[in-house]
Amino acid sequence: MPNLRCDFADFPERLSFAATGPGTSWAGRLVYDDCEVSLAEVTAVYYRRPTGFRFPDHLTGEVRRFAAREARHGLGALVLSLPGVLWVNHPSKVADAEFKVTQLRIAAEVGMRVPRTLVTNRATDVRAFARTVSRLVYKPLSSPVIKGDTTRLIYATVVDPADLDDDAIALTAHQFQEWVPKRYDVRLTAVGHRLFAVAIHAASEAAYLDWRSDYDAHTYEPVDVPSHIAEAVAAYLRRFDLVFGAFDFVVTPEGEWWFLECNPNGQWGWIAAHTGLPIASAVADVLTGRTTCD
Repeated sequence: MPNLRCDFADFPERLSFAATGPGTSWAGRLVYDDCEVSLAEVTAVYYRRPTGFRFPDHLTGEVRRFAAREARHGLGALVLSLPGVLWVNHPSKVADAEFKVTQLRIAAEVGMRVPRTLVTNRATDVRAFARTVSRLVYKPLSSPVIKGDTTRLIYATVVDPADLDDDAIALTAHQFQEWVPKRYDVRLTAVGHRLFAVAIHAASEAAYLDWRSDYDAHTYEPVDVPSHIAEAVAAYLRRFDLVFGAFDFVVTPEGEWWFLECNPNGQWGWIAAHTGLPIASAVADVLTGRTTCD
């Protein structure tokens, strides 16, 4: 059976399809350049941050938006409806698992340590919460990107309650957490039953606060996963019906692991490149059925 590696952004320029049905399933094919795959042959799909469809430049804005909606409800829904297909991960499961408020609750329920957290748009409540913690950190609830004249990430930020802008706080929801003192961060990549944990040692103040802010300051070290964390990670994945998860933990000077978040569609390539861990092979094994996720 051929493997079809394509980006849905290449529809309709390089990727095309045809399907008839429905019956018990849709029958048809996907065609990408010179590669053709029967829909009946599709057994697994690796869903990795697909970009938007690319349409011809002559389409106007409203026509382009209509074409994109039709493509999503046609090609997208067709692939989603294929029976018996393993997804890493299914888009609807990814969507369910992206809400950090839900992540924190589920992590606590499966036995992980979770920082005390306040979600609010009331500055008075932020000040009251700040009095109960030794250090207050702001973290965005959604994708931490602002696009204006330039695109920039929003990193975890230490907050002085005296500097809060009450009007800005009132505008939308915000997440505040207690700061957990740490020896190092851990990125734990879970692929089915296989866990790849890497300590991220920060050599700069910015990276110590949020390791995403200064990649050049990192050193990486594969570490063992405590058994209770492995069990909690497995339970977390089951709760969200995920095959893959990129978990972020902090490890305290006493060796305790604290859950921060899990990206159900997170990056792992740079970790594999720095450490030589066989994460790509693990993903391939799951997709081809050489290992199972049950």
